[in-house]
Amino acid sequence: MRIKFALTLFMLLITLSAFGADRFANLHPGISCVNIPEIERQLGSVELTFPTPAGISEFSGTQGGKKAKITYRCVDGKLSEQTVTVTTSSREEAYRFAHEQTVEISGRLGKPMHDGPQLPTWRRLLFGALGADLDYLTAVVVWGRADEDLMLSVREAAENRWQVSISQGSSKLEYIINS
Repeated sequence: MRIKFALTLFMLLITLSAFGADRFANLHPGISCVNIPEIERQLGSVELTFPTPAGISEFSGTQGGKKAKITYRCVDGKLSEQTVTVTTSSREEAYRFAHEQTVEISGRLGKPMHDGPQLPTWRRLLFGALGADLDYLTAVVVWGRADEDLMLSVREAAENRWQVSISQGSSKLEYIINS
């Protein structure tokens, strides 16, 4: 058992060094949650909480050079969802960071199927005429409709506090209903 764990960890570390420190490429839904704390340590993160009975663990780390809170949800020992949240003090800073992340993620995954902040005026008018929630649709970037596809969203969390969240494994139902 220890040899198997050591080999798995070794292979994961080789994968991390080969592909760089991209938690979304290396930590995708379905992998074993046993290795997440070690991988996050390799990425320079600090564990904030031990896994709860509900399978949630949190880390403090970085994403795109900014301080981030990283949350993992595990079901039956397998990763089901991960979310990286960066908090900024202004809307402009949040959208600038979201754009940088969109460019970086698109370099790996290709053009998003929906890029809300870059939505052309005619599409906004069309979505609005159809009754879609434009506040939501103009604040999300989606790389696919499946739960395991990446989604980025920007939202105002409080006065002078904006959050940019990048998630994988989360439901795209709200996006699907609004598009």
